[in-house]
Amino acid sequence: MQNCYFPKCWKTAVVVPIPKPNSHLSLPQNYRPISLLSCLSKVFESVLLRRLNQFLDDNNIIISEQFGFRKKLSTNHQLVRVTELIHDGFETSETTGALFLDIAKAFDKIWHDGLLLKLMRLGVSAQLIKILRSYLTSRNFQTRSCHLAIFADDTAILTKHKDPHTIITRLQHYISQLQLWLTDWKIKVNPNKCACLLFTRKHYIPPLPSLEIFGQPVPRIFYYKYLGLHLDPKLSFNVHINNAIQKATIASTQLSSLVARWSTLPIKHKILLYKAIIRPVLMYGSQVWGSTSLMNIKKLQVFQNKQLTHIVNAPWYVRRKVIHDDLKIEPISEFIKKTSTRFFNKIPQIRNELLKTPVYDPALPSSRKRPRTAMDAVFVNFPRVKRLRADPTPTNLVV
Repeated sequence: MQNCYFPKCWKTAVVVPIPKPNSHLSLPQNYRPISLLSCLSKVFESVLLRRLNQFLDDNNIIISEQFGFRKKLSTNHQLVRVTELIHDGFETSETTGALFLDIAKAFDKIWHDGLLLKLMRLGVSAQLIKILRSYLTSRNFQTRSCHLAIFADDTAILTKHKDPHTIITRLQHYISQLQLWLTDWKIKVNPNKCACLLFTRKHYIPPLPSLEIFGQPVPRIFYYKYLGLHLDPKLSFNVHINNAIQKATIASTQLSSLVARWSTLPIKHKILLYKAIIRPVLMYGSQVWGSTSLMNIKKLQVFQNKQLTHIVNAPWYVRRKVIHDDLKIEPISEFIKKTSTRFFNKIPQIRNELLKTPVYDPALPSSRKRPRTAMDAVFVNFPRVKRLRADPTPTNLVV
């Protein structure tokens, strides 16, 4: 570090191409390159990153709208902020317009000289800038009124108004300003992968002009996957719940040799696999969509009932509540309450004023279901199913 030099041998990465799901493997762009670097290189990088983050945090340089790669901030925090803005529009009978930007190869095509120039203007020490310049140069690889919401390169621009035409006008004005900044810093946007979505409770939206970015129209869609969560115009999360159940089913099928009825793996290990792999896929973003309809909650509960029944190889007449109690696993509704309470109770400790201050007062009564109401919601844990005989109550299911 005293010599401000990053060793050349640490800059050579072995690239392993990982195919993207459901893509044609004959096309190079359908692979994600994973770079394998020297362990010493990673240690040095972590030291540099720690010092740079300390400087950025102490001087409050990174804007509050950027949640990506920030301490104690996750995709769920940004999703909560975005959905709360949309719910506030529902509360005031306004339509919320959202523009989702797709930055073309954001990390691959960073203008290095421009990045170093920014760091110099921000007052980063000359020694650290020299090390970063050495780090970025000669790298090799080999084959093996708008609200801004940013998470790394995933960017959403939101604005609300009662008149949809005003929303389009505001977003187009923001795009015009954004195009100048993107051009100055040599950042490319893929207009075909950008999207415009209007969130509203209205049943009819009049024909609207298309947004344009760099002279190309931005597609208007009916749901969008933002930070892993499928957002639909009414925030019902029906699409997301169905997709989550499908993905969790695939994960369960891939682990069938370990968690199926006939598996000889001890039950405690099966439960560990369910909690560590299957349930996180099923419940991702529950702090955001936890106030969804009772029908969606029941769908998730039915899926969990089946999984736990298979894990313990229980016959059909065993009560689902007995299985949950013996395995010490919460029903879906209780799991949502617990994770949501823990999630929102930690927010006051995070250094981000945009997140600390909700756009609405959670204490005020409202007919709208919003993310923070999941902590107080009352659900039916186990859907009633008619049986032909009385349900005995077996014990000692866990072995």
